[in-house]
Amino acid sequence: MRPEIPVMRIAITMVAALAATLLPASPAAADRVQPGAPGLKIKEHRSHVKAIGPGFVLKLSPRGLDVRVDEDRFGDPASGNPIERQTINLTGLTLRPFECRNGTYTIRTGTFKRTFRASQFARRPLPYTDGFATGAPGIFTPFLGELDGTVTDADGRTLRFLISDLVQEVLTADGFAATAPIHGLFIDEQGRVRDRISLIGRFNSGPDGQNARYGIEDRGTCRQIADLPYGPGSERAVVTGPLFVLPFAAPVTVPGNH
Repeated sequence: MRPEIPVMRIAITMVAALAATLLPASPAAADRVQPGAPGLKIKEHRSHVKAIGPGFVLKLSPRGLDVRVDEDRFGDPASGNPIERQTINLTGLTLRPFECRNGTYTIRTGTFKRTFRASQFARRPLPYTDGFATGAPGIFTPFLGELDGTVTDADGRTLRFLISDLVQEVLTADGFAATAPIHGLFIDEQGRVRDRISLIGRFNSGPDGQNARYGIEDRGTCRQIADLPYGPGSERAVVTGPLFVLPFAAPVTVPGNH
């Protein structure tokens, strides 16, 4: 991967990892319930996740990631935009570690497979930044990411990680909507889940960003904050390791804990 090409939803740095701390939940965000984008359904139960989107079904469990894509139905075929596929080799890259409740995990080996289709090329409303618009000019309907590899903890133990990284965005004359879920498992040598990622970002606004509402639900054990490389407005975003949920600061709620 050439460093000058922005990578959607993964910030790779070849310097020391950014300092990260847990972002406290925002009590005020408890009243902000918004639907996110239509066309993506998430079913979650403990360490099992099923995501059904336009033309794909993804299942995540300690046994693995199972992804089925129907190319004839994936995204918005009527747009005429092609399905894009990319695979990023994570092995040997210096990436921000995952800060979790039960450990800190650094990626050692793995791949990031990405399948996506742009429904249209347009700007997202504020607080999406100009820098993010340059790096990701298309409205992703949808973006399907699969990460699979190994990490080591602070004691040098090796665990397997499995992560799904999704985005569903819909832009119409009535406004813009997005759902951005990240789910993941860190699995030890006995097959037990030590930590889990469950972060779902949602955004809804009227035309031209009017009355924008957004927030993130956290049902997992891995969450950090970091400044993203998308210019002013992308500071203090909610991330998990090298992945971000929304490319700007957003309130977080912990269901059942507010």
